[in-house]
Amino acid sequence: MARISLSESLYNTLVKEFFAKRTARRLLSHKEAIAIAQRLSEKVSLPFLNEKKEHNVLVKVVLKIDTYLYELLPNEIYELIHNLDEGFDDSEAAQLAARLSKQAHDDIQLPFLTDDIEYYSITFVLTLLINAMREGSDIEHAIKVTKHPRMMCDDFPFPDLF
Repeated sequence: MARISLSESLYNTLVKEFFAKRTARRLLSHKEAIAIAQRLSEKVSLPFLNEKKEHNVLVKVVLKIDTYLYELLPNEIYELIHNLDEGFDDSEAAQLAARLSKQAHDDIQLPFLTDDIEYYSITFVLTLLINAMREGSDIEHAIKVTKHPRMMCDDFPFPDLF
């Protein structure tokens, strides 16, 4: 078994990331968060708001889930959304999707949305981000191809990578 060897500098970097200030606890860029919110808006409507306010709310939903995953997952895993060369295979991604979905639906509260829209929104964003963590995929690819699954289960359907 290989020994864990970290320089003091690398250890301090890990600690700094782990204990990042609340405002720094996100991984998605400005463009990525907006692109995900745009995809979400294709299926979600908030008729009690005008379109501009609806878009703002959907971006905030994406940011809430981004922050949640940043706090829940080690950065080395969550950063897979930006890496084509490493990532989960379909089986591992399906297992992560099933476990994360249950926990996220218990932990993330969006009381300003109906139960159905809350469920759909959380599931869609999680699905997209898990698809980005697959080997051969990244956030850009996942934004283009992810579709909302009917349910999260062991045979969770993933889009083709090519």
